[in-house]
Amino acid sequence: MFLRQEDFAAVVRATPLISLDFIVENGQGEILLGQRLNRPAQGYWFVPGGRVCKDETLEAAFAR
Repeated sequence: MFLRQEDFAAVVRATPLISLDFIVENGQGEILLGQRLNRPAQGYWFVPGGRVCKDETLEAAFAR
C-alpha cells in the first residue's frame, strides 16, 4: 500500500526537522561565520550548523 502523493507531501510538510547551530567564539570575542553558497539564503552569513539526518546521533551530526 502506498500513500497518495498529496498525502505524502502533507506528511513531509508536517514532519519537524532538527538542526544544530553552533556559536564558535575565539579569545578576542570574534564569532565564526560562514557565507551561504546555496539557495534559499544564498549570500547571507550564518553560524555553522545544519540538519540532523534521520537516525543520526547528535554526536555524528556535529562531527559531520
